[in-house]
Amino acid sequence: MLPPQTNTKPILMDACVLIDFIKADRFVLKLMADYVGPLYVLTTVIEEINEIKNIKEFEALGLIVIEPELEDAFHASGSKDSISFQDKLCLFTAKRYGFICVTNDRELRKQCEKNNVELLWGLQLITRLQRCGGIQIEKSIKIVRDIQRNNPKHINEEIVKRFIRIINDQVRV
Repeated sequence: MLPPQTNTKPILMDACVLIDFIKADRFVLKLMADYVGPLYVLTTVIEEINEIKNIKEFEALGLIVIEPELEDAFHASGSKDSISFQDKLCLFTAKRYGFICVTNDRELRKQCEKNNVELLWGLQLITRLQRCGGIQIEKSIKIVRDIQRNNPKHINEEIVKRFIRIINDQVRV
């Protein structure tokens, strides 16, 4: 039996967040899928991730692999925005299905905000997982520190400190 999920709204994962989690502790994705909500990933996003080679591995981690809609692919290839083709597909798919888009990409976030697509930062998934009881605080901090070590340009010390404050506040509540 799976633990109850606190968020029934589906979550669409962007490549940058997936890469961070896969490099730090890929099995946290399975916990997120079990505790936080269904995690979706587009086949076009999978192509950007070198650490995992086939769809079965993504599915074993709890991710639901989906193809982008043909209409969205045509729209993405023809639009002139400041985001990549894959990011456009994430935006269009999240909007089409009402998914939460999880990304750390600032340009994709701007486009999602313009299009009223709900957003989460990658580390917010860990705070939700910890709040649900799916991970202990020490393990969540270790994962965030590993993400920072692997991606110091985007996950700096200030972000880590803010995460630790948030997760500690959750425990006190």
